[in-house]
Amino acid sequence: MPFNTILYDLQDNILKITFNRPEKLNAFSRELVYETIEAFQLAEADDEVHLIIVTGAGRAFSAGYDISGGRDEQERSPYNWRLHQRENLTFSLQPWQVSKPVIAMVNGYCLAGACEFALMCDLRVASEKATFGEPEIRFGAGAPILITPWIVGLTKAKELLYTGDTMDAQEALRFNMINKVVPHETLQEETYKLARRILKIAPENVRLTKQAINKTFEMMGLKHALEYNVEVVTIMENTETEVQRTFNQIKQEKGLRAALDWRDARFRE
Repeated sequence: MPFNTILYDLQDNILKITFNRPEKLNAFSRELVYETIEAFQLAEADDEVHLIIVTGAGRAFSAGYDISGGRDEQERSPYNWRLHQRENLTFSLQPWQVSKPVIAMVNGYCLAGACEFALMCDLRVASEKATFGEPEIRFGAGAPILITPWIVGLTKAKELLYTGDTMDAQEALRFNMINKVVPHETLQEETYKLARRILKIAPENVRLTKQAINKTFEMMGLKHALEYNVEVVTIMENTETEVQRTFNQIKQEKGLRAALDWRDARFRE
């Protein structure tokens, strides 16, 4: 099936889904969100798909949600913004909810909502050039899918989410965000090597194991916590702060790049 913002490539029981907006660092547009959900639904229904690899075209896995535009009129009310956040939750839960194992192949920038999407995958293999983090807090946005504390633990999660700092692949490995770091030029080879090892196990057993592991975390409250975060982010997005006002003003007058430069300059002290 043709897609506009992703690539869907199935070979030898391995489906590779590629975020394909390299000119935008694969930022998550609404169209990409919808197409990715559709791709995962197709993969779930296809018995030929035993494992899914997700990656990004060009030099990024993804820079997160596309903030180059503004909200449209329909999204301006808290109610409609909440519906939008629930849509983002549905999108990010796709790797978690699909019955088949999902590997994130992280080839570069993996930031904000994209970092969270990668953390929702079962396994993560990263290039040595990869960068992780959730800098959206720096311009008044909240983490759309609060999965980070479940992966890295309370202390490091608070540091990352209170500061918006980023980390390289080796530091991400130390804090359990990824499974392995490999040379950039061998990223695909190493990821597919791991995928083929998993394919040696009966697919039914892998799916049941995934179901059992995920259910354990859901019984601990993971899904309830993610649902609650939708309400928190809705409030945050509709609470205007001085930082948010300044960021949006610079973006409107000088463009997104200037606004991001202003944001980052404040943390170079």
